[in-house]
Amino acid sequence: MNARLDTELPGGAEAGAAEYSLGLMPKAEIAAFEAQLAVDTDLQQDVAAWTEYFASFTDMIPAETPPPQVLRRIEGQVFGAEERRPVWRQVLPYLVGALAGAVIVWAVLTSGLLEPQAPALGADLMGPEGELALSARFAPATGVLTVTLQQGGAGDGRVLELWLLPEAGAPVSLALLRSPEMLVAIPPAIASDLDGARLVVSEEQPGGSPDGRPSGDPRAEGVLAAQ
Repeated sequence: MNARLDTELPGGAEAGAAEYSLGLMPKAEIAAFEAQLAVDTDLQQDVAAWTEYFASFTDMIPAETPPPQVLRRIEGQVFGAEERRPVWRQVLPYLVGALAGAVIVWAVLTSGLLEPQAPALGADLMGPEGELALSARFAPATGVLTVTLQQGGAGDGRVLELWLLPEAGAPVSLALLRSPEMLVAIPPAIASDLDGARLVVSEEQPGGSPDGRPSGDPRAEGVLAAQ
């Protein structure tokens, strides 16, 4: 467009089109005008002509970049001013994160998770003639001894009983082996000193040894060692 404004106004006598283009039309008349505008092509051309004519006024205004605060003011009026949070609310998430991290570090250090774990222990328990065979595996992390029957079993009306035979002191009954695989929870006082411990399996009456000691000769035995 030329900077010089045309003196002959477009749109003819359609003053309503000019008012509508400038946004000066009374609200009470807008609905009826737009209804006519939707079906009247001549009126549509008038509105387009007036809109282009008024837009030509800006050709004489030199371009200028507004300062940044203008956009912030506009956004504040349209969307509402952003709440300015106090300093303590701004740093609170960081403080909470730091506190949570400190708690996690403390829990890890006090729980001993970083300490090297003791190796698993295992033993093959065999009978004198190989008629009975079992395997035992102890996991220090859980304190559980897994005993698996691999061959043989107890006689009719009898049960196998697992014992720990310390170098000094009385035998300790660990479990009655009533199934092919047993999980035996080892007391902490015993679990800490199982490396090199001797395990023995005896055959007992259904309720176990009556006198707290293995009956007869061991059916199978073995020594726990690191695996």
